[in-house]
Amino acid sequence: MSNKTEKEISELCAQANALYSEKNYEKAVKLWEECAKADNAEALYKLGICYNYNLGVNQPDADKRGEIASGYFIKAANLNHAEAQCFAALCYLHGIGVEKNTETAVQWFKKSAELNCTQAMNNLGYLCENGIAASDSEKSAEESFAWYKKSADLNDAAGRNYVGRAYHDGRGVKRDLEEAVKWYRLSAEQGYADAIFRLGECYEDGEGVEANEIEAFKLYKKAAAMNHAKAQCYVGYCYENGTGVGRDLSQAVAWYAESAKNNYFQAFCNLGCCYERGDGVKRDMNKAIEMYKMGAELGSVMAQYNLGNVYAFGKGVKINNKLAVQYYAQAAQNGFPEAQYNLAQHLYQGKGVEEDEEAAAYWFLEAAKNGDSDAQYKIASFYMEGIGVDEDPQEAFKWFMRSASQGDEDSQFAVGKCYEEGLGVEADLNEAAEWYGRAAANGNSLAKKALKKLR
Repeated sequence: MSNKTEKEISELCAQANALYSEKNYEKAVKLWEECAKADNAEALYKLGICYNYNLGVNQPDADKRGEIASGYFIKAANLNHAEAQCFAALCYLHGIGVEKNTETAVQWFKKSAELNCTQAMNNLGYLCENGIAASDSEKSAEESFAWYKKSADLNDAAGRNYVGRAYHDGRGVKRDLEEAVKWYRLSAEQGYADAIFRLGECYEDGEGVEANEIEAFKLYKKAAAMNHAKAQCYVGYCYENGTGVGRDLSQAVAWYAESAKNNYFQAFCNLGCCYERGDGVKRDMNKAIEMYKMGAELGSVMAQYNLGNVYAFGKGVKINNKLAVQYYAQAAQNGFPEAQYNLAQHLYQGKGVEEDEEAAAYWFLEAAKNGDSDAQYKIASFYMEGIGVDEDPQEAFKWFMRSASQGDEDSQFAVGKCYEEGLGVEADLNEAAEWYGRAAANGNSLAKKALKKLR
């Protein structure tokens, strides 16, 4: 225990705070350690911060620092320090220096929130949003919104951004784009980078405001300058496509590179595309593949698909269908229709993988459900012939029609044939002529012959 008076402790804390703001962390830590002997909650909290972020402490072992930091946070939390309670909750949530315990984490977040700690409110909102802290699983989105709104009403920039996002997506509250813009704008005015970026998206897409690509670009650029990784990628995209700013491929590459430094997955994919095409940089397939691989590892579905194409078509490498299948499969499992179609083709043809008609049918169907017209034609053919699925002319007709409606000439011809021969649909020569005519207009030679025969 310290023998210093409360006034002396308060003065020492003030000195420590001043040293900390000057980045003289070691001296600040020594003063806070003196104050901590008197169980000063603020000093205990600040010591927790210093150990947590390795500032001015002599402890090279990260696990040990976490243990010490959590001890300080918990001690200050028990002295009713709101921010310390929030950090204690984070320690329990992630198992930093203590055994992971989500229930205890939620309890500390709630105590902190009761003391108006907006960071705790935002964390509770996030946990409810993900079904972790909600008291009613069916109302998790509503509870999440309520916590974000409490934070926003206390003028917290992050909370205002989350409220804007909730209105934008209709999560926990009725979707209202104008209300979303209002909250994004309030947060953006406080300098919150993600809100500035999201406001830019609203201007680009005309959601809640009149579409304005120039204003969108300005907002993206502002957020990008604040090191917002996604905004940096969007600035690159704007320069690449001349959206809201003059087209400048070298600037596009520069901004993609900045975004990639921040490990934004899509930036690596976009850089890969620039290197593959030679846009803004010298064409270099080795560099393109390197970028695609980095993006793919970070979860870029497009990068995974592009790598599939690299190995399937031998772009700068020898054709390797086994690797093509591997990357197509990654993108396919992430819902990318072109990858699902290409994976199905490899499975059907036994390229780089054992031939498997059932698996091929499965992936053609997945791609078809995702709107790929080629896949719709293919799965229709499978249903018509009973390849990998039970023969079902009605199901075949349904998929031929979906593909034909997207303008696929082969499907338009197939629909005409179905109507002519009564395959999966009642025969109707007028309809047959109509669809043959559409296919013929699109250059289908078989349809032209079929149309002549009907006449």
